[in-house]
Amino acid sequence: MNPYSLPLRALRQALVKGYQLGRAMRSPQRRTLVLNYHSVRPAQLFFNSTPTRVFEQHLEWLVAHCEVVDFAEVCGPASHKPRVAITFDDGFRDNLEFAVPLLQKYGLKATFFISTGFLGRDPVILDIFARTFQTTANDFMDAEALRELFAAGMRVGAHTHSHRNLLSLSAREQEEELGRSKTILEDLLGQPIQSVAYPFGVPGKAFDLTTTQIAEALGYSRGTMVCWRGLRAQEPVFRIPRFTIVRESLAELEAIVGGAWDPIGWYQDWRFSLRASRQANKPYPLAVALLEQQAWMELVHCRIPGLL
Repeated sequence: MNPYSLPLRALRQALVKGYQLGRAMRSPQRRTLVLNYHSVRPAQLFFNSTPTRVFEQHLEWLVAHCEVVDFAEVCGPASHKPRVAITFDDGFRDNLEFAVPLLQKYGLKATFFISTGFLGRDPVILDIFARTFQTTANDFMDAEALRELFAAGMRVGAHTHSHRNLLSLSAREQEEELGRSKTILEDLLGQPIQSVAYPFGVPGKAFDLTTTQIAEALGYSRGTMVCWRGLRAQEPVFRIPRFTIVRESLAELEAIVGGAWDPIGWYQDWRFSLRASRQANKPYPLAVALLEQQAWMELVHCRIPGLL
C-alpha cells in the first residue's frame, strides 16, 4: 500500500473530513497507537521527510493532548488520554541532528529502527536507496552517530540489515536479515535488541506469519508493521500496527489519533487474514473470493464477522 498514492490520499482526506464532522458527537476515546516517521529536516526534503517545523507542531500537540509512552509500553492498559508511541525507521542522520533535539525539548523519547547496512555503508543497500530515494551515504547515521543517539536516551530497534522486502526472501534469508541486524546492534550498543520493524511493513505484502515466527525464535519480544489503526486490547505482539506520518497537518494528526484512519487498518487486517488463510490452505467462501476482485468493496465488508 503506497501511502502517497492519489487514491489513498483522497480516501484519507475523506476519512478526516468525516471525523471532523462527527467529532462533536463523540466522547474522547481510550486509544493506544504508534506513529512512524522517517526523516526530519528543515530543507531539501526527501519524499518521506517531515519538515522540522511540522514535527515540532506534532510534538507540541501530542504533549498537550496525549500520554506519550515508550514503544515497549504500548501493549499496556489504556489510560484516560490517548497513549501514543513515536518511532522512526531506517536510520537517517537527520534523526540525530533535528529529531532528537526536538524530542529532548519536549521531554520525550522515541524508538529508532535501524537498517544496519547503513551503519557499515553496505554498497548494496546504499545503491538501492540512492536509486529509489536519491539519497547518499552521508544521509544515514554511521555507528558513531547511532551511539550518540542511544546515549541521548533514545531507544533502538532493528529494521533488518539490507532493508529488503522480507516476503520476497526465503525463510533462511529472512532469518539472516533479522538475526544479522540484531547481532550488529547488540554488539554496537551493548544491550539486547528486543524490537523489530519489518521493512515496508504492510501485512501480507512485506511479511507474513513465517516472518513473525522467525523473529520470535531469534529472541525478539515484539515486532511492528505498517497498519493504520490503533491497538486492540489483545494485540499480537509481533504485529503491532503503526501509522505512517509525513507532513500531516494538526487537524489530520488529531483525526488519526481519534481513529479516523482506522478503517484503512481494518482493511489491511482483512487482507492479511485472507492471505494467512490461503497460506494455511484453509477454504474461504466464494463471496470472499469475489470481493477480492473488487478492491473498492473490501473496505465495506472487512469488519463483517464470519467472513473468514
